[in-house]
Amino acid sequence: MTAPVPAGPPEGSLPARAVPELSALTGDDSWHRLHPLSPLVRAGRRIVSLIVVLVGIPVLNQRQTGGDLVTDVAVIGAALVGGFVSWLVTRWQIADGVLRLDTGLLRRDSRRFPLSQVQAVDVVQSGAARLLGLAELQLRVAGGDAARGGRLACLRLADAERLRGQLLALAAVPAAGLAGPSPGPAARASARVLFRVRASRLPAAILLTRAGAVALLVAVATVLTVQFDGSARVIAPFLPVVLGVVATLWRQLNGQYGTTVVAAPDGIQLRSGLIQTTAETIRPGRIQAVRLVEPLMWRRLGWCRLEADVAGARQRQEDRAEGQRLRALIPVGSRAEADLMLAELMADPPLPRHPAPPRSRWKAPLSYHFLSWNADDRYVVAVRGRVCRQTTWVPLEKVQSIRWVQGPIQRRLGLASVHLDVAGKRVSAVIEDRDRDEAARILGTLPDLARVARSAAS
Repeated sequence: MTAPVPAGPPEGSLPARAVPELSALTGDDSWHRLHPLSPLVRAGRRIVSLIVVLVGIPVLNQRQTGGDLVTDVAVIGAALVGGFVSWLVTRWQIADGVLRLDTGLLRRDSRRFPLSQVQAVDVVQSGAARLLGLAELQLRVAGGDAARGGRLACLRLADAERLRGQLLALAAVPAAGLAGPSPGPAARASARVLFRVRASRLPAAILLTRAGAVALLVAVATVLTVQFDGSARVIAPFLPVVLGVVATLWRQLNGQYGTTVVAAPDGIQLRSGLIQTTAETIRPGRIQAVRLVEPLMWRRLGWCRLEADVAGARQRQEDRAEGQRLRALIPVGSRAEADLMLAELMADPPLPRHPAPPRSRWKAPLSYHFLSWNADDRYVVAVRGRVCRQTTWVPLEKVQSIRWVQGPIQRRLGLASVHLDVAGKRVSAVIEDRDRDEAARILGTLPDLARVARSAAS
């Protein structure tokens, strides 16, 4: 949310400090600055790309003049100066249960994030941040997006971890006030490791996905082209495609490597990453939906993927493509591991037991025998897909809307589908291709069940 603020600090507050004293943060309403090296981390990727472009092209052309060198240095210097100015005009504060983040030189931007609405708090380290011992703190709020999210980039890693604990403690208090003490030895001892991805299994699983199949096709096409032409120069037109495929595979490996899920007193904690690492904490009750994904090739090996949808975007704007993916609690694991994780996330979730009517095979000849659903007084489960089978569980208390949909083929076959939408906006449980009368009964029953579930949860 955005609101105008005065140009200077509030009356009675201290000036913004370059190094925050986090030990007394919750009782101190003064303004703080980010770490002085934050501009290097935030602009690191852009500066590296800029250096490659400015230096690489002259090297390839085998020439470099003094004037070109001065221009290149001036461009890089301007980028660094812009990052420093951005750091200088950025400050943050926690007061009255609200995180306040002010930034902007010519156009002031003041954002307010009520901690009671925080869905999760993440600590993210890029490669440059790890080298400098820094980390970025990200707040996910329902309905937020990556560009407008709460981001403190960057703090010292120890300070970011400590601040995350304090923010979660504040978010757990109904009224604004002092945060509770950090978890003691007993609380830390109660944390349980729920899942740890196998490093030997992850690369094979990625290669057996759609991205892996595309990579295989590109590799085969490149090799065949070279064989027929007899010259490696014909690879040049394939280079953009090859680089794009490699980047996609690398993002998956880098984001899912070392995934560890821990059940802690403050919620579900996740850590993952090879070069860029991410530490997330999902507060209890914030998961909007859970999806079990079983691609065709994975099913033959007994593998699956378990994903969770949390309201609010996780990824930054530059990682928008990755941000469209759900958070993988289990990037790849066995069905037994997925069942244990599902039992941790949901209390006795129902199994899909109501298959689709036989005439649905005329609309979905390959997947009709997988189409099924079930519901109880707390959850709805729906299954769809054939090449990639997806089973989705949605808590009724999280359902935002219920839609009755009937396409032209469904109308002719007397079928209809019911869609359940949640706040996460990435998952829509679809009870697909039901008998028209059954779909009408579902549409008439589920709103009442959802209303009762919300009343019980409140």
